[in-house]
Amino acid sequence: MKISRSLTAFAASLVLAGAVFAANAAQGKLRLYDSVSVQGKQLAPGNYKVEWSGNGPDVQVTIFSGKDTIATLPAKVVPTTAKNSENGYSAIKQADGSNDLQTIFFQGKTFELQVSQQAANGSSQPTATGSN
Repeated sequence: MKISRSLTAFAASLVLAGAVFAANAAQGKLRLYDSVSVQGKQLAPGNYKVEWSGNGPDVQVTIFSGKDTIATLPAKVVPTTAKNSENGYSAIKQADGSNDLQTIFFQGKTFELQVSQQAANGSSQPTATGSN
């Protein structure tokens, strides 16, 4: 009887640990060094939290500043050839001078999140590539 309780407690702790790991696997940190536009909203330089959910390559990305939701938008999970060496992002400079967020990547991960800004805000073709 004592062994049965121990096994039940052990199994419960494994399930809980798995749930915590799964929750952490779909989030990351983003530090913006420049102002970028996301769905027409201007995000100031600073620290943000990124969470994503969904199956397959199509996911829903939510960007938080503290506990406040800043933006929710569609993205694609795109594999990379190697693990990312740092957290970062890229942006595309638009004709009006704004920088639209294009990709977000996370240290130690072998994928990036590609954001579709044109679908989100109807902007025209980019004039130049963005920077990290």
